[in-house]
Amino acid sequence: MSGTRAVVGRRGALIAFVGSEATGKSTIIEAVHRSLSGDRVVQRIHTGKPPATALTFVPHSLLPTLRGLFPGQRFTHVERELKAPERTSPGTFPLLFGFRAAMLAYERRALLARAARSAARGEVVLCDRYPSSRSGAPDSPQLTHLRAADPVRRRIAALEARWYRDVPAPDLVVALTAPLHVTLARNASRGKVEPEEHVRFRHSLSANLEFDDARVVRLDTDRPLETVLEDVDRSIAAALEPTGAPRHVGTER
Repeated sequence: MSGTRAVVGRRGALIAFVGSEATGKSTIIEAVHRSLSGDRVVQRIHTGKPPATALTFVPHSLLPTLRGLFPGQRFTHVERELKAPERTSPGTFPLLFGFRAAMLAYERRALLARAARSAARGEVVLCDRYPSSRSGAPDSPQLTHLRAADPVRRRIAALEARWYRDVPAPDLVVALTAPLHVTLARNASRGKVEPEEHVRFRHSLSANLEFDDARVVRLDTDRPLETVLEDVDRSIAAALEPTGAPRHVGTER
């Protein structure tokens, strides 16, 4: 286990990198991982795609089949439909979407609880994406702002909300931003190209992510990579300072 290398008494941290597609998350996380790994225990996790737990293993393994059988129930498809600009009021959610949203909440809580324990042992955990406090935002609660038309849906929404409340707050959130035209150009030039509609949609959702009880540093990545990394390094160094101050020190705007 990597935790056996952690230095007793050394400050660890749970560091989240958030932002829409093509803002540079993967590139920056990789650079930070290389930089810190020389004298730190560092691990990377992807909160957007949490692994199955013992409880969710069977439904998780059935997801590819369910997507094929019910293409209209794909998570991103329903997400876009529920947030369509022509909607004048929140709609109710399909049951399959609700089950998937609640399952993601449960899996994210399990993954991030383990990550928080690693940070408490002195490790640095770099998280690609992180749940925000705004319902409907990417990788965040998806049901609490929607209408739950019956007891089953209300129960599903309550479970999702409870599991997200149990997610530990990160020590630092690095919120990466870039103008829409920059993210579209980057997306078009990389190996795995996402549909332009999807990039536009995620860019709009990621514009105002909120994180309660966490220090947030917002960085524009439409600059030379070296400059962005210098800003990231300074923010992480501050988060790792061995002080007696509380771990969560407010939000930088």
